Amino acid sequence: MLSSRSFAGLVLTGCAFLAVSAEKTSGPVRFSAHVIESKMPGGYSVIVADINHDGRPDVLGMTSQITELAWYENPTWERHVMVKDMKGLVNMAAADVDGDGIPELAIQNEFSMVAAKSPGLVWLLHHQGYPREPWKPMKIDQLITSHHVAWADIDGDGRKELINAPLIGPKGLAPRYDQDVVPLVYYRVPANLDGTWQRAVIDDQLHGVLHRARVVKWIPGKRDQILTAGFDGIILHQATGTGDHIRWENKLLSKGHEEEAPRAGTSDVALGHVGKKRLMVSVEPWHGNEVVVYTEDQSQHWRRQVIFSELTEGHEICVGDFNGDGRDDIVAGDRAKGQISSAHVFYSQNDQGTSWSHEILDPMGMSASGCQVTDINGDGRPDIVLIGGATHNLKWYENLGPNSQ
Repeated sequence: MLSSRSFAGLVLTGCAFLAVSAEKTSGPVRFSAHVIESKMPGGYSVIVADINHDGRPDVLGMTSQITELAWYENPTWERHVMVKDMKGLVNMAAADVDGDGIPELAIQNEFSMVAAKSPGLVWLLHHQGYPREPWKPMKIDQLITSHHVAWADIDGDGRKELINAPLIGPKGLAPRYDQDVVPLVYYRVPANLDGTWQRAVIDDQLHGVLHRARVVKWIPGKRDQILTAGFDGIILHQATGTGDHIRWENKLLSKGHEEEAPRAGTSDVALGHVGKKRLMVSVEPWHGNEVVVYTEDQSQHWRRQVIFSELTEGHEICVGDFNGDGRDDIVAGDRAKGQISSAHVFYSQNDQGTSWSHEILDPMGMSASGCQVTDINGDGRPDIVLIGGATHNLKWYENLGPNSQ
């Protein structure tokens, strides 16, 4: 029989519940796996948002193999279809931009890895009074290979802008995808949501693949900043000025994995902390095999440390303090090139961010493409939500507190 340490993805029945100790611990926690959806072929992206304004986080899962998008209502996980007949769905992001308490949803579809076949449609979905019923789609833009989307308050005025990150440029071709530059753009939300969304450029000098745009608080204050992950590595994008005088500084923080394309750069990045120390964690290279931790030295240079190199095809990465020791831990999935696989959790062992322990989450039960970390059941502990491609599933992993072993 597997020990509870190696079998971290499930919890044996009859196991006594252990309260979280006030004493800091760097050990693993127990996770209990709960199936939200077992029939989602090619599960790709997942987000968590309170869709029906009841104070509980709901879950949305997306796959290009199904032409409809649905949300799953917490805690019963009843499925509600938001929109139908949209092929090539790829990514989404939620924010309440009209202030009615129910988030709007930005989604992208008509995506393909072949630029000539990827018009890149961007939509805003708005509820029509009752979130469980179909939502109204409003077209925002059409930009070739639109692939990742996020909401950020770039100027600190309390209103969010929409960030759009296409994957490749119009001339990008397999297998290298490095023949062109790809733009990172944003849109201000118009007063009338179904009005014109004006596109503006953040950075037009990104090379090859732009895989992820992550909203962060890099600098304390009202403004959000953006970290991008792609062939160029990890880049910080920060805005100054307001209105028509917005200016962008785009600063390379790390080149990531340095090898010829397509084994280049970074697939995803997240910002975390160990104690008061900031760190970055990433999957490298693009769709790569490495879990990487970056720690900052006194000269504000980033030291790169590979803590795991046995992923078959990493995709996204998330952070959360699962054991309550004041240090963020790491979740990394493995798409495994369409094969059945496992997800992984890494626990920080010191306040320097240089020592990590490894646990397998849900062995051979989750070929995770997307991840989220949030408190799903309101018990004060961060839980994990993963969506699987080859495993065709959507699960949340309940954090039961420190492992007793």
